[in-house]
Amino acid sequence: QEQLGDLVFVELPETGKKLTKGDTAVVVESVKAASDVYAPVDGEITEANGTLSSDPSLVNSAATGAGWLWKMKLADESQLAGLMDEAAYKAHIG
Repeated sequence: QEQLGDLVFVELPETGKKLTKGDTAVVVESVKAASDVYAPVDGEITEANGTLSSDPSLVNSAATGAGWLWKMKLADESQLAGLMDEAAYKAHIG
């Protein structure tokens, strides 16, 4: 949020798109820059949050609620073990 500022556009993935960990899943654009959001695990997109097309600010204002980006069917659930939980992420970003 602090690095990008206010979001003005979100490019969402298509339903059915297969992603490999590290692939660009979403592109967010702000008044400052465009940034890629990478897939944290392998899987297939089952739903993207179309609401963000008309209100991209939800990514910042309601990140853990209405601002979600996509849902996916996991290809390998064991990859989840390598992800941070909310507390670890908050500690990581300071």
